[in-house]
Amino acid sequence: SSQPPGIFRVRTNFPSAPFQSIRGIPFLTSSALAHTSVTMWVGQLFLDGLILTSDFCTLGTFLSLAYKLHTTRSGAGLSVQSMVTVVGARCLHLLSHFMRLHYLPAVVPWVCYPAMDIINALAGVGLMLIFAMKFYHTYDREKDDFGIHVLKKLDLLPERGPLSGGPFVASTFLYSCIGFLALLWYGVRRSHSSFWVSYFCCYYEVMGAVALIPQLMMFQKDKRVSPALANFVVLTAVNRLCTLIFWIAYPRVYTWRYPDNRGIQMASEALNLLILSDFLYYWVRSKVRGDKEVIIGDVV
Repeated sequence: SSQPPGIFRVRTNFPSAPFQSIRGIPFLTSSALAHTSVTMWVGQLFLDGLILTSDFCTLGTFLSLAYKLHTTRSGAGLSVQSMVTVVGARCLHLLSHFMRLHYLPAVVPWVCYPAMDIINALAGVGLMLIFAMKFYHTYDREKDDFGIHVLKKLDLLPERGPLSGGPFVASTFLYSCIGFLALLWYGVRRSHSSFWVSYFCCYYEVMGAVALIPQLMMFQKDKRVSPALANFVVLTAVNRLCTLIFWIAYPRVYTWRYPDNRGIQMASEALNLLILSDFLYYWVRSKVRGDKEVIIGDVV
């Protein structure tokens, strides 16, 4: 998922239930109890499934990139900034288990979630290593320049040398922005945790929000996107849609408790989908037209 859905504090709020009473002593009827139990189980399974589905979508993004590298034998069109940020976010996500911030399932076995997170982190790191060893020489360094033009406009880069451009300099700008935006997000996002735990959550969430921006900028330059790279973005969108639905459905399943930061998380996931919406429009349009590639803009 784009962020660990378990990072929240719950406000307990017990509503009225279908009770009957004998001599003023309330009790739940057997039929109501059975109906409530089945409804609760289905709802809990739905929430558990949303989180697990989002994890499988994350694995699918790495498999899509691996397929692109395998079939084309080239890293052209792939943003290293986005790939590194996505993989970094998955590695950070592992820490949520040790910090007891991760969502705890009610129906699906708990071991599935740390297992999927470990698999995703290993898949992401393995993908980066393969790219670095075999395909880095095919990488479009000049096009993966998110932030470089800003630094040049501010006259913060030398005209020549290793610090005049390239992915390292671009990534430095990207992660500096993430750190600053995470601090701003900390001022908005409510939390009862310590500063460092809250900032960890904010940093992770901002990473997820901006991770694909360098990749989307490369798409705007290339104008044509291969199916494998398109799937990378589409599966990320499905991941975030699952998380958004999770937050929408949570209080409908657990009617007696309400996540304090639910509104913030819903707004965050909606923003994530909004960032991807432009590309998703062109993806749908290409599917309707029967194009083999996703065509950005009015290029024919």
